[in-house]
Amino acid sequence: MKTLLSIILLVFIVSTSFGQSKKRNKVKRKYRNVEAVSREQPTVYVRGSVYDSDYNLLPGATVTIDGTYKGVNTNEDGEYFITNLEPGRARIRVSFIGYETHTADIILQEGRNEKNVMLPTADIHLEPILVSAQKREQQLLDVPTAISSVSNQLMNEANITELSTLGEFVPGLYVREQGANRPTFAIRGLSSDEVSPSAQPRVSVFFNNVPVNRANSASLELYDMDRMEVLKGPQNTLFGRGAQAGAVHYVSKMPENKYYGSITAGLGDYGLQEYRGMINAPIIENKLMMRAAGIYTTRDGYVENTFGGDLMGKETIAGRFSLRFKPQWNHRFDVVVNYQKDDTPGIAFMPAGLPNTNGDIGIFSGVASHEQGKNLGTGKEIFDATLNYRLYMSEHTYWTSITSYRKTDATSRWDGDGTASAAIDMAEYAGSSQFYQEIRGNFSQNSRLNGSLGGSFWREKADQTYWFSPNEQHLANLMLASPPMPLVDASGQPISIQAIPNYDPDLDTTIYIPLPTNHQEEMYSQANNMAVEGFMDINYQVSRKIFVSAGVRMVYDRYKLNSESSFVSGSPSTLGMYTGNAPNVFFLPYDSKEIKKNTISYTWRGGLKYRFNEYGNIYANYSRGRRPAVLQFTSTGEEEVLEPEILDNYELGFKAAFYDRVYFDVTGFYSLYKDFQTRAWVADSQSGEYNLLFKDGGQATSYGAEANIQVAIIEQLDLFANYAWLKTEFDSTDVDGAAQLYSGNVFSLAPEHSFAVGLNARVNITPNIKLFVTPTYSYKSHMYFEDANTPGLEQDAYGLLNINGGLELADPNIRLTVWANNVLDERFITSAGNTGSLFGVPTFVPGSPQMIGTKLTWNFTKEDRRRRRR
Repeated sequence: MKTLLSIILLVFIVSTSFGQSKKRNKVKRKYRNVEAVSREQPTVYVRGSVYDSDYNLLPGATVTIDGTYKGVNTNEDGEYFITNLEPGRARIRVSFIGYETHTADIILQEGRNEKNVMLPTADIHLEPILVSAQKREQQLLDVPTAISSVSNQLMNEANITELSTLGEFVPGLYVREQGANRPTFAIRGLSSDEVSPSAQPRVSVFFNNVPVNRANSASLELYDMDRMEVLKGPQNTLFGRGAQAGAVHYVSKMPENKYYGSITAGLGDYGLQEYRGMINAPIIENKLMMRAAGIYTTRDGYVENTFGGDLMGKETIAGRFSLRFKPQWNHRFDVVVNYQKDDTPGIAFMPAGLPNTNGDIGIFSGVASHEQGKNLGTGKEIFDATLNYRLYMSEHTYWTSITSYRKTDATSRWDGDGTASAAIDMAEYAGSSQFYQEIRGNFSQNSRLNGSLGGSFWREKADQTYWFSPNEQHLANLMLASPPMPLVDASGQPISIQAIPNYDPDLDTTIYIPLPTNHQEEMYSQANNMAVEGFMDINYQVSRKIFVSAGVRMVYDRYKLNSESSFVSGSPSTLGMYTGNAPNVFFLPYDSKEIKKNTISYTWRGGLKYRFNEYGNIYANYSRGRRPAVLQFTSTGEEEVLEPEILDNYELGFKAAFYDRVYFDVTGFYSLYKDFQTRAWVADSQSGEYNLLFKDGGQATSYGAEANIQVAIIEQLDLFANYAWLKTEFDSTDVDGAAQLYSGNVFSLAPEHSFAVGLNARVNITPNIKLFVTPTYSYKSHMYFEDANTPGLEQDAYGLLNINGGLELADPNIRLTVWANNVLDERFITSAGNTGSLFGVPTFVPGSPQMIGTKLTWNFTKEDRRRRRR
């Protein structure tokens, strides 16, 4: 019945919104040549463009007709189109945070009318904030949901070059990035660790409207970005099946019809070198434009390895080429090609109570003894290409086709015990290839009903190999005693057990069995994932002040997971006779096995917004989120299928702007979870060994509030701050009334309190030289790193102070920046437990220490080149 109703509504909207006749009509604008659309209609309608005092078009501006229910947001080209008006005198009202509200009177006549509007800026004003969270351009104030946007300007002012730093500017978001692979995006305490290649994320990551489903593909360099959008709460209806807890959207800069570029070079602590470049140029005026950008950055690790090399460093090279082609007024083609390669040192997994080979003990000693030396490391290679085609019927009615291919290869090798012992030597390889096709129609019916509908097809082939190579003479210390024996002595040297006794009752004697020093085993998994989705999302203006919204998405998922485990090389395991996995220790050898699962599911949302005026509104939303079922194999080859995780979320929010100088929003939320999928070390029922798997954590509840404020105090000073309060807890019983293992525990990576505050100050010391400084301070209260809330695997409250400042010349446009991160040299950890917890030797990853650097940026334009020629 739901499917039938969805099809009927789809057909109705398509026939009324897209089935109107149209004709071409060229209009010359004073500030640029534009070809606009005109449609034969019996009613009065008005169209035009909105731009600033420099004739830059303004997408997302709010345009309304006084005395009516009519209102739209300007599209990506800054154009608007309002239909079904009455002839006579009318007043057009245009508003956008950061600009003065402007009204323009017009005498409306039958048929087509045109009115272009310029929005002036005040001397003291907020930075305009544009988002496309509802699949159309809007200003942040108009979107009735919890959303944050970090602009390119803020990234430059606050020196945001890492995802972990970005997270400090979004209330409710925590980003953990250690090494080149598997960044963790945690929104309101929910993160997306995918242990199985069939597992789908809770937090969906998008790059230019294309899903990035693998965690190792989500760690992208922040260069030449237009903005980063973060939506909190279930976003399945707008962003697909992987957005149960929220969505993170990378939006890169697209080509423009003007020539300009920039070059940046920087140096810093730990051998940091950073080089960036960008150029934008029209090839055919107003028709064909290109943009190219790239980055190379390298930094030594801040932890020295006594076995050679260092840990916690970075080396990245990335490039992006974009092309925009507008052959006719209603056709637009965008091509974006990305490449990124990371080759970084290993991760410093530090044991809390075991010494390195220098005899030093401590997580923050700055020296580790990881016996594989320079063989350790994390790396990945990403290639993706996207074609975005848009066919316009009018300014707000158009079809979009998105076609994308993405390939990722990632590797990681790490020292699981964190000592000179070779007890836990592990590696992972993960690869994926993805094809994505989306067809979406955006419509505006009678300038009151706005929305989008369409469908998508996604196919992914992902594979994963876990490799384990222990020296069993070292590993025996952990496995044959309870509690485990020390791995190293007081000088950090490995303690070896060369053989273990075994009593033979037939001979009535004890035989000593040697332990091998070279043993290799692996577990290989491959997933073929596919999804077909249909979606619709609408916003309807009921009256001048009341708006309703609703969305639904139907998803057909098909997952197939194959797995096998084998003894690879070296000597058969002796310790395997204790674990029951002989000839292996960890992965019981088994031939290829397969799990399949097909599902059809629905998610939906509904919302109500009351608008006081164009500068303030209150809203209430309900949304259902769903994380697909998880298919996985235990280390002994047993099949497991976890039920889908369901999230029901309720939120109430308020957004307002005052005098173009103050923006404020606050959101409260309440969330209920069913079949919570928690990541844990799970004991195998037969062998007693532990496996890193998802498990059903039962029911859980979370609630809290988030707030954000931005203030333009004076022309030379801006203030920004955010705060998040979060309460999470696993319920006492599950859906069947049985007691839950994690009852009363809080979610991992979920601090109860977090906030960030900063200011951006600038002053002209001469007409050509400006001094600027942007200090920021972020704080997080106590948090655990496991849903099990294991004592000791936690981080106490801490705060980080960062400062970015320098000088900027107007002519030539050169910017000299000096930055300092973690100015107070705060000691904190980003991870606890890790692989070592599997064998009773938990490890910890230290966060970045104080780092200082400088960089020089030259921004150039076509006018600069002309002056040099003269």
